[in-house]
Amino acid sequence: MLFTMTKLLTKGLALAVLSAPFVLYGGDVAAQKLKVALALPGAVSDKGFNAGAHAGLMIVKERGGAEVAFSENVKRPDFVATLRDFANRDFNVIIAHGFQWGDATEKVSAEFPKKHFINTYGFGKGENLANLHIAYEQLFYIMGQLAVKMSKKKNIGAVGGWEIPPIRIQVDAFRRGALAADPNVKVNTIFTGTFYDAVKGKEATRALISQGSELVAHMADATGLGVIEAARAANILTMGYFADQQHLAPDHVVTSAIMKTDEMIFRAVQSIEKGTFKAGNIFYSFNEGILEIGKFGPMVSDDVKKEVNELVEKIKSGEVKVPPPNVPELMKATINKM
Repeated sequence: MLFTMTKLLTKGLALAVLSAPFVLYGGDVAAQKLKVALALPGAVSDKGFNAGAHAGLMIVKERGGAEVAFSENVKRPDFVATLRDFANRDFNVIIAHGFQWGDATEKVSAEFPKKHFINTYGFGKGENLANLHIAYEQLFYIMGQLAVKMSKKKNIGAVGGWEIPPIRIQVDAFRRGALAADPNVKVNTIFTGTFYDAVKGKEATRALISQGSELVAHMADATGLGVIEAARAANILTMGYFADQQHLAPDHVVTSAIMKTDEMIFRAVQSIEKGTFKAGNIFYSFNEGILEIGKFGPMVSDDVKKEVNELVEKIKSGEVKVPPPNVPELMKATINKM
């Protein structure tokens, strides 16, 4: 999955290849420039989940010269129509961002078998559909351990968005990481039922603070911006999500759980251009450079930074193995809701 250059290429030729426009080759169809469309469930201004995917689309445009377009804030009843519209407008690569697009992407990809479809975090099936996934359990296991190290009273919280498998996995991995660091830690969790309401993020954070949580992480996209604001206002610690959000509250964000959706999307589109596209589920972990621990805040000691970085390396090497999630059991778990 990694892009490599042969040693025989000169520096100038290498740069030419990297800056050359994406061109799609297929059967007896004449070579044509890639036209890439992205459908988003939220706003590109969310500083996290949707912003990361949009950044990936911009990389596709800037590095590869593809023609691009996107739709944001698409509601569930409009999923199929949005994807179908892109296909009818001659976009030959169509990306749907988020688990919730799975059924719609599977349906529309079957209607347009000569086009390529990409779904981040979905599980639809199709010979022209690739699902891009991240080893959430690795990343949030580490975040849980770090949260305990930053909590003097060993009481931490997590705010989730929708109750869908990816978020359940993230919350559970956070909890398991925390318990691995200290079996006596108290982990409080609230699901808000939305990714798009910062007010509910604030309310959930205040509720967790009332339960004694000294640090509240979020897995809630734009709702999580309310978590960060409430943490800042209450002078407790928090964690960023998807993108590096340390700058949003420098004295309160410990670090961020970074998932480089932009690079993941670029690699998937590049595989189409290179003729190496594979349908099905494709998984990324720390080893592929897609997962990353963000910038540490000033409250994190050098010793803790070292421990976190060492844990990342042990997971990458296989010395520390984080068990895969049992999704059916996770979806049955009882978790506090707003």
